[in-house]
Amino acid sequence: MTASVRAVIVDRPRGIASLAVSAVLVALWWVVSRDVAPGVIQWCVMVVGWLLLSAAIRVSITIRRTAVWVTAAVLSAIIAMMRTLGDLFEPRREPPFRHTGLSAWWQFGVSWLIALPAVCLILSRLAGPRRVRTEPLQRRTAVGWWLGASAVMLAAWSPYLLAFWPGIVGRDSWSIIRMGTGELPLTNHHPVAYTAFVRICMRLGGDFTTGTLAYSLIQAVTFALGLGVCALWLRYRGGRWVAAIATAWWALDPSVAMWSVYMDKDVIFVLWMTLMALLLAEIGLRGWEFLTRGWILAAFLAGLVALCFSRNNGIYISAFIVAVMSLFLAPRLLRPRRHGRRWWALPVTGVAVLGVVFGIQGPGYARAGVRSSEFVESVSVPLQQLAWANRYGTLTRDEQDVLAHLLPLERIRDVYSPVGPDSIKFDGGGKSFNNPWLDSHKAEFLTTWAKAMPENPVGYGLAWFVLTGRYIDPGGRVVKIDPGTKKGAGPVVIHDEDRLSGLTHGLATRYRLTRVATLAGTTPVVDLPYRMTLIIWLVILAACSACLAGRPRGALSFLPLVGLVVTLLIAAPVLDYRYVAAAHVGLPVLLMAMWAGARGDSGISRSGHQAV
Repeated sequence: MTASVRAVIVDRPRGIASLAVSAVLVALWWVVSRDVAPGVIQWCVMVVGWLLLSAAIRVSITIRRTAVWVTAAVLSAIIAMMRTLGDLFEPRREPPFRHTGLSAWWQFGVSWLIALPAVCLILSRLAGPRRVRTEPLQRRTAVGWWLGASAVMLAAWSPYLLAFWPGIVGRDSWSIIRMGTGELPLTNHHPVAYTAFVRICMRLGGDFTTGTLAYSLIQAVTFALGLGVCALWLRYRGGRWVAAIATAWWALDPSVAMWSVYMDKDVIFVLWMTLMALLLAEIGLRGWEFLTRGWILAAFLAGLVALCFSRNNGIYISAFIVAVMSLFLAPRLLRPRRHGRRWWALPVTGVAVLGVVFGIQGPGYARAGVRSSEFVESVSVPLQQLAWANRYGTLTRDEQDVLAHLLPLERIRDVYSPVGPDSIKFDGGGKSFNNPWLDSHKAEFLTTWAKAMPENPVGYGLAWFVLTGRYIDPGGRVVKIDPGTKKGAGPVVIHDEDRLSGLTHGLATRYRLTRVATLAGTTPVVDLPYRMTLIIWLVILAACSACLAGRPRGALSFLPLVGLVVTLLIAAPVLDYRYVAAAHVGLPVLLMAMWAGARGDSGISRSGHQAV
């Protein structure tokens, strides 16, 4: 009897047991989470899930590492909780969570048991040593790939500029334009550097329509050149086919194409996030010594500055990156005699740069006459939690009196929306909400919020989940196809037209392009790149897997996105695609970093590939 036959015979009971256990778990999940019989499509999905879960159970029971199981248990509990809440959340209900007749803890328990073997398997295998290409490129070849990929993207995106001529103007962009032209006072509600850039574009154009066109062209070229750098890196690390597929995806993806001509601060921010992920991935592949090179450290610090000034939470993301990287370097930092003092360059220069940025954005802006944004923009989550308590929970007389200063309590109940506090903040066009009182009574508002928490723990938790927790609901979809708003304010008038329709005699129109983008983001299977919450969890698992493998530098590429998610979980004002678009646009770079895993030290293989 051969060894392979004996292995099959010995392994058969394990396979049968895993099939049986997975069948029970899948059936239980449907029973505790649904109150109707499954249809044909649901049956097909359940069968596929049953087989995949069976395979995960069969392999995971062979894992003997305690650290992997403990980490998997914790992460699986978070996944199960978020998935349970996401499955039960229905904004049209009153209150907005449905009841299946069973305690939600049953669904949580079954979901945790399902997630546990899958997460354990991913943690144990994702950071395994793999080979990535290291193919030296001649300068002419590298420049050709960079410019060629950028040109392909620009050519593919050009129909969107023609269809949405002179560009797509987002809702927030109207106030940015008015600030840039001096009609509104300059505040730090939006990044001041971005507002200055919009102002330059408007001056270049001479009028708002031509200025918007100038903005669209500059941004599209910058976006294409930046993603061209990513394509070049993928050519270097993954080969021709990997780079070609990534370039085609960036060129043909309708959301990326629309974003290339979309006037919003998040577009450039997403580009910096992707480039920072690329730089950190290369540092992880080459080793910590690569970071100590002068021009690499300078590029890293420049990336931190770009993040800080392209979005208001960028300074916190940058601080997270510096802190975690310093933690990874702690063994070298604490033993300078053995490893040298050069490793202190990262934390010292990183903290110095962040200190300078903080000084500019704080006292510097104040001296320059830049006003601080209204306090309500920083307390969206507490405001939503108090509004939830006012509608469904319990507030004392004193707590009601404080909340009534902002808006009458009955009015708060009437305009309340479970998906966000904007209906309260902007009630009556923003004229009803008492922002001046809130700006002058910050401590009183926060004290009231804290006092109301013990009486409304469930309501506070549910309100937090709806507003920010859904960013880590692995079954959620964050899609927003925004064709822009066409109505300005004050003297700002932008004349838009669908030039693509005229050129194609109605065969291609902005409506059809928008429809294609919507279908791409909502069609099953095709919408996987738009499942940003799923991508976020893959990134978190990849980072944990690298750390568990003893190679924390394999997690470097994922730090920008993880830092972004951490800031969103603390104070996101609403669930929005643009806040996590870095997971979508940067997907090819993140996948390459996941494939590389935790780098080994075996160097270059005979086949011309570098062992990772």
